[in-house]
Amino acid sequence: MKPDNKKIFVNICLTDAIPCPRDITNEELMKILNSEDPSSYRVPMSIGEGRTELDKSGAPATVYDVAINPKFFTKIENDDLFHTFFLTVVFEGLQDKYQFELDSQKYSVLKNRKSIGTLQSHRIQIRDIKTSESPTNKPLIEEIDRPFEQKKIKEPAKVENIKKEIVYRLRREPPTGEIDYLLAEFKIPATLELKDLHLEVGEDRLVLDSKGHYELIDFYLPCSVDQDIIEAKLNRNYDLLSVKMPAIH
Repeated sequence: MKPDNKKIFVNICLTDAIPCPRDITNEELMKILNSEDPSSYRVPMSIGEGRTELDKSGAPATVYDVAINPKFFTKIENDDLFHTFFLTVVFEGLQDKYQFELDSQKYSVLKNRKSIGTLQSHRIQIRDIKTSESPTNKPLIEEIDRPFEQKKIKEPAKVENIKKEIVYRLRREPPTGEIDYLLAEFKIPATLELKDLHLEVGEDRLVLDSKGHYELIDFYLPCSVDQDIIEAKLNRNYDLLSVKMPAIH
């Protein structure tokens, strides 16, 4: 890590919860990388928080876990071009997320250790190396009222200052082939009101803020979407926020 030459470790973790990127040939990858929009090929991944572990000499070092799809890992294991491309994506993803600079020419792949430290659980997010424009400020959420009155639920006293996370998932339709639209679904706690939610969708990024009540949700999308025709509905019968995002082809 520049400029103080600190060492970091990156564990590559595998999970089917992260989609596999579009399968392309070496020739297609080279053509994309040499095009005016090299970020059009995206590698879904989850970059975990850094933690301190000891290296073999006993010195402290920062460790990051990066999760990808197992099928894509098999591809980069057996292909030097994709292996180099993937490492570039990982390094740039770490630099972009944590705002430090890495010397991408000085790295080594550990042969005798499967991982450094204990692997951490991930809240799955899809990220790539593209720097997106700020999402639009257009209010997006339409609330579907409950057919009955809901009693106000009093929040219990907070024992410790740990923010909870809103459970969500992102899926594509159709599941295979060219993407027609993306659908993000968020399980909104009953204690959160519509005025507590702020949703922003950019061309390739989604941000959901609950005014500090819960962890900020901020992730990149696996394709560009038409932010002018986003549909967002909060169904209070199921406490479910659905965000439909048509893909741009």
